[in-house]
Amino acid sequence: MAGFQNVVNLNQAPGVVGDFASTNPFSSVLAGAGALVAPAGGLVVGNFFWVGPAGQTSQEYVSGWQVAFLGRNEQALITQFLGQYTLVVPAGFMVVGFNGGDFWAEFSTGATPGNNVYADPNTGAPLAGASAPTLGTGTASIGGNASAATVSVAAGTLLVVTTVTGGIFSVGDVLTDVTNAHIPAGTTIVAQITGTAGGVGHYTMSAAATGTTTGGNITSTSAVMDLTAVSAGAFGVGDAIAGATSPATIVDQLQAFSGVCNITGSASLVLTVTSVTPGSRPLYVGDVIAGPGIYAGATIATQTSGTPGGIGAYTMSHDGTATTAGSAVTTSDSVPGGVGYYGISVPQLFASGAVTVPGTAQLTGFKVTGTYTAGINEIAKISAAVA
Repeated sequence: MAGFQNVVNLNQAPGVVGDFASTNPFSSVLAGAGALVAPAGGLVVGNFFWVGPAGQTSQEYVSGWQVAFLGRNEQALITQFLGQYTLVVPAGFMVVGFNGGDFWAEFSTGATPGNNVYADPNTGAPLAGASAPTLGTGTASIGGNASAATVSVAAGTLLVVTTVTGGIFSVGDVLTDVTNAHIPAGTTIVAQITGTAGGVGHYTMSAAATGTTTGGNITSTSAVMDLTAVSAGAFGVGDAIAGATSPATIVDQLQAFSGVCNITGSASLVLTVTSVTPGSRPLYVGDVIAGPGIYAGATIATQTSGTPGGIGAYTMSHDGTATTAGSAVTTSDSVPGGVGYYGISVPQLFASGAVTVPGTAQLTGFKVTGTYTAGINEIAKISAAVA
């Protein structure tokens, strides 16, 4: 089942991940009665998985277990209400693990014919390279920190942040009044009502403060990771991350900002956002923006009016290149598997520092034998000799 079409590709895809890429012979992992069924949480078609000595299955690496490719046999099932598509085989459903044959697979960081195919030990996602690729190394922050002597909490549900020294504040973050403990335990950010998205401004809290703190230090524990740089590899949904305050798993990569804007002229630094695409994340200060009439590489310097991170007026780092009205604007610094904002499984507070995806990619015995299109998120043919 597929949803309403909203994308037109320049080239038609040769197949869906997990499909056979030829009619050549293939082979599969032997399984006895009741073996090779999807575990709790299911298995993702088009990824590799591991098979235990008793026929157990896992899409996380287990030492000594055999690696196999999960082909597409139309055994996935849409279980989400009003869901449009899925590649997840639900728990308890039978699967086939292939160790030989020709298949289509998707590579989030690209692939080149002749590359070895490896399995991400956290998710089983296919990776390509001449040698085992680095899973992911980068710099990130989680949560927000407002410095002492620049924050006030009015008695009530209003939080006023006047200086941010690290990270961003997001809806859902759990707040702590480090200075005077006037914010009740478990209080969260309900909304930002004025100011710069994720930064200086006025916020509504889920509970009223028990007193007034002026010049205090406020922090937030968050489930949003701001990945500002990637030095090697890539980060993906399901990957474990290490280096932060607590171990966590990436649950999603937040959609880049997109909307419609006006630019008043080539001598103006003002960008006015008139509408926001549903599901977009906020437009943060420092975001690299792209669109007609916008200087290449321009960033958001400040927000001067409107809804924080949404509809309103912004100052750009460079004046516009032309007058535009009703043009699409997007952030270009949110790269699949790269820099951008990610949802994580364990909320925490982590000042900017190094984060990594632990583990070693496992050699699968397959090789990349052809590509559909060059670049990121390409679908490529993988092959392994039949035993």
